[in-house]
Amino acid sequence: MYRIILSAVAAALLPQAAFAQMDGQMMEHMKEHMGGQMEEKGQMRESAALAMEAEAAGVTAKVTYNNPGNASPVFNVVLDTHSVELDRYRFEDIVALRDQTGGEHAAGLVSSKGSGHHREATIEFRGADLAGSDYVELVIKDVAGVPERVFRFDLKGGVRKSL
Repeated sequence: MYRIILSAVAAALLPQAAFAQMDGQMMEHMKEHMGGQMEEKGQMRESAALAMEAEAAGVTAKVTYNNPGNASPVFNVVLDTHSVELDRYRFEDIVALRDQTGGEHAAGLVSSKGSGHHREATIEFRGADLAGSDYVELVIKDVAGVPERVFRFDLKGGVRKSL
């Protein structure tokens, strides 16, 4: 009788251990073959904290701060809609970086893709000196009749919000 119970317990536990080991091996394999593009689970949560989204006037704007702490801030900006033609907007004209003193820095377009109702760009702000700043704001201006969409990133670690 004890052998049957012991066998049943061992059979139940061994597959779980094997699956856990396979999961770990699969993660290592994926990291190795994705050239470092894959991050640890804890790092993904931290990265997600640097992304914000806001909807106004039928347009959803998604902003991701790619490199906090670097001398030239880089952001991904996505605009999505089902009702507004977005091709008329040039990212380098509608996006600015505002520091805590109120100074605005012009956007430099690194890359863009999409058309019509779905647009995306990588924007860089060369020469934006954010040393000592508590926060920075990415501002999207005059899209779909909305004067400003403001995304504030706390550089001291903490609250981030769309204003």
